[in-house]
Amino acid sequence: MYTIKKANNEQLWGIAAALIRELAVYESLGNICTAKPEDIKKLFKENILQALIAFDETGEPAGLLTYFYMVSTFKGKKVIYMDDLFIREKQRGHKLGKTLMNELTSIANNTDCCKIEWKCLVWNDPAQQFYEKFGGKKDEENFTYYKIPDGETAL
Repeated sequence: MYTIKKANNEQLWGIAAALIRELAVYESLGNICTAKPEDIKKLFKENILQALIAFDETGEPAGLLTYFYMVSTFKGKKVIYMDDLFIREKQRGHKLGKTLMNELTSIANNTDCCKIEWKCLVWNDPAQQFYEKFGGKKDEENFTYYKIPDGETAL
């Protein structure tokens, strides 16, 4: 049994920051994850980033889902962009990912969003299978582009 909490205070923001770091290590991206806990907390304070944190029956953090809002100008509605979905290894296989995705879907429905959008690393077959089983559709029509602002380092 899991308890899902919306990250709405400093303590939960700190837990989210730690889980984001853990995710970066899991994805072998720890060397480029330069965000400090205070950077993540600032995003929460400025209401840019939001998160759902799952706790197991002992009160230990078990998983994290981070998101923020974008817009669809063609629909004239908000889009929820899921940035991170991370389930700690010992908690995988217990439907926690599905629980967090269902909670995000509920938030999207309650805030009049036209869709939920996210990316998935090309090597992460288990995640791709999970997302497709959940009903996610792969966007075959759009490429992702990005530009690094001056003074920042590449991903």
